[in-house]
Order: sequence, then C-alpha cells, then structure tokens
Amino acid sequence: MDAPPPETFWGAFRTLSKRYRSQGHTESAAKLEGVVERASKDESGNPTAALVRFGALVLTFLERGQWNAAVDVGSIVVDARRGLLGPSDPSTMTAMHNLVSAYCGQGRWAEAIDLGRQVTEARRKVLGEDHPQTMASMSNLASAYRRQGHWRQAEALELRLLEIKTRRLGEDDQSTLTSMGNLATTYSHMGRYDDAERLETRVIERSTRVLGDHHPSTLNWKSNLATTYREQGRLDEAEKLESEVMDLRIESLGVQHPLTLTSMANLASMYRDLGRLEDAEHLETQVVETSKVELGEQHPQTLMSMVNLASTYRCQDRLDEAASLGAQAVAAMKSRLGDQSPLTLTAMADLALTYQGQGHTGGAEALTAQVLRLMQKNLGALHPHTLTAMANLGAIYQSQGRWDEAETLAEQTVRGREKALGKSHPDTQASTEDLVRICQVLAADRTTGKRPRNHS
Repeated sequence: MDAPPPETFWGAFRTLSKRYRSQGHTESAAKLEGVVERASKDESGNPTAALVRFGALVLTFLERGQWNAAVDVGSIVVDARRGLLGPSDPSTMTAMHNLVSAYCGQGRWAEAIDLGRQVTEARRKVLGEDHPQTMASMSNLASAYRRQGHWRQAEALELRLLEIKTRRLGEDDQSTLTSMGNLATTYSHMGRYDDAERLETRVIERSTRVLGDHHPSTLNWKSNLATTYREQGRLDEAEKLESEVMDLRIESLGVQHPLTLTSMANLASMYRDLGRLEDAEHLETQVVETSKVELGEQHPQTLMSMVNLASTYRCQDRLDEAASLGAQAVAAMKSRLGDQSPLTLTAMADLALTYQGQGHTGGAEALTAQVLRLMQKNLGALHPHTLTAMANLGAIYQSQGRWDEAETLAEQTVRGREKALGKSHPDTQASTEDLVRICQVLAADRTTGKRPRNHS
C-alpha cells in the first residue's frame, strides 16, 4: 500500500461512506458518518487523534464480523498512519495488525500472511517476542497460516506462543487458553483428532471455570470440539454439542454473524452424516443465502456452504443440482484460493462423487486421481482426507471391474486409517469391510477362472 498524503484520509472516509449509502449498506455508512462527523469536529487539527477514532471503528467492525467494512476502513487507517508516523510506529503496527485480522475474516489469507509477517517481524524488533502485542501478531499470523493450509508453520508458531504464555501468564489466563485452543484447531486440520480432542477438552474445562459456560470463547472451543467429534465418527455427541452452541450464538449474535453461520453449517453436516437430509438442506440453504449477503459470493465460507449443500443434494439423489452447484463452487475456489488449497481439494473430491453418481465414471476417476495426488503432496499420505480420496478412487475402480487395482488401494486405505484413526473408527471399519468384499470377489474369480462382472 502506498501511503497517501495525511490530509487525504478525510476525503477517503467520506467517499467510502457515500459508497456504502449507494450500495445499501446503511448500518456501516451510518457508523462511519458518525465517526467522521465527531472526528472532524473535535480533532480537525489533530489527524493522529482523529485516526484513533477510526481505528476504534475498525475494532467495532471486527467484533461484529463485518469484515468488508473492517478492511475498507482499516486500509485507509494503515495508509494514513504510515504517512503520518512511519511504518515502525506502534500505532501503525496496531493498524496493520487489525487489518490482518480483517483480511483473515474476508478469507484473503495470502494477503493476511504477507502483512502478518511484516507486522510480526516489526513488533519483534521493536517490542520483543514476549510483548503482548507481538504475541497477538504471531497468533494472527498462525491463524492465516492455518486457514491457508500451511499447518506446519501454524503449529510452530502456536507451540511457541503456548510456551511463552504459559510461562508468563499461567495456564488459566484467557490468552493462554486461546493459544491452546488454536493449537487444537491446527491439530484437527492436520488430522490429529485425538490430540485435538485432548487439548479442546482441557480448554473447555478451564474456560468454563474461568470465563463461564456461555462465554464466546467457551462456545468457540465447544464448536471446535463438536467438529472433532464428527471427524472421529462420534456423530450423536457432535450433533448435541453443536446444536447447543448454535442456539446460544443465535441468541447472542444473531443469525447473520459469521460464527453463527459456522455453527449452522457444522450442524447441517452432522445432520447429513446422520441421514437427516431435510434438516441438513434447510440449514444449508439458509447458510448459503445469508453468507452471500453478509460475506460475499466469493468468500471461502460462502463457497464451502455451497459445497455442503451440493453434497446434501447428492445424498438426496438430486444429482444434476449437485453437479451444477458443486462445479460452480469448485471453479470459484480455484480462482480465489488455487487448486492446492485444502478447501478446493475437498470441493473437488465432493464433485467427483457427484460425477460418479451420475455415471460419469471417467470424469470421476480423473478428478479423484488428481485430488489424491494433490492431497498426498499437500496434506500428507496419512491425512484422513487423503485416505478418503484413496477410498473413493478404489470404489471407482470397483465400479469399472478393476478389482486388482481396487484391492491394492483398499489395502493401503485400511493400513493408513488404522494408523491415522485407529481400528475402531467407522471409516476404518468401512474400509476393512470393503477390503473383505474385494477379496471375496477375487477369490471367487480365482475359483471359477472368470473375471468378476462390473459392479457399481
């Protein structure tokens, strides 16, 4: 960002408020206009003091999950403070830090990482690594790494933060609990569900005791634990816990808030896994429509909500609708996130299942094989999502009558899931049953001397 002359930020804010009015964003426009009026009246000759007011407005937008407004206002504040105070001034670094948070909220994770590295290194040099503001920037950067799929970098930062905070603040401090919970979330993304559950359980117990059962932070960790339960195949526990969180978030935040939408999407996925397809569709349709309005049609959270709804359509045998919606989401994700992103790969894998359901076996095979290669490269051979892609490709081989190749993949899937998930996990058991069936078909083939018929 090129820093404009300091006096131009007044005009930038007025232009922005007019744009909000013309676009129908009346609430954001009114808040911005109110700050412009008060600041121009009280601090017209003191631009540094005026920018403090606008910086506080950025925080308000962040707290409300109004990411677009936070970025718009935050970018002007960063540029103005750079021009007035220089890039290394603590006030400038605070503005940069808040803009990183806003970028994360928008799903602009690559930009969040770039700016997050800048402010983290600047604060380390000026304030030291143990300073609360430096640690806050490290946490923001770790969050951006995690959401971009750079899990090793996120884990390293979060482990360092947890070590510093435990030593300086104690295990029960809210900031320490946040770092512990963030590390658990990273473990969940990495497929280390038992490690995630262990940390999340500890965080919830301490957060409930220190902050209260209904505190927003406690609800965050409960929602994360519910997601971990789902990944572990503990669907009834997951559904019960996420339902409680969703009701409380609707009550305290409203249905438009991004955290509420996350709970609604999570609960809908659990409904789908439980076979409650109408309930899943109802929630997911609401999430898609609300996300488009509140977050934007290209936001990763909106795109994933479309993928989830397409998955439910497929389970309802509404294959054409599933294919159309899924392909739309995949194309947008490739453009926005790239084809290496974990979210994009998940969407591609889901679309391949729909192609298989439509009988487009060749397209399903090509797409699933591509997803498997990319997941092995980016997520690792033993990541649960990689193993799911492997199982899906094996199922396609079975439908094509390629039983020897299917057997090889089934054996690899069983071994991988036993290591990654344990022998009692539902996915491991399903893979074991699949391998037994394949072996029975091949045994019959060897006994009769005939190739087995094509099975779908």
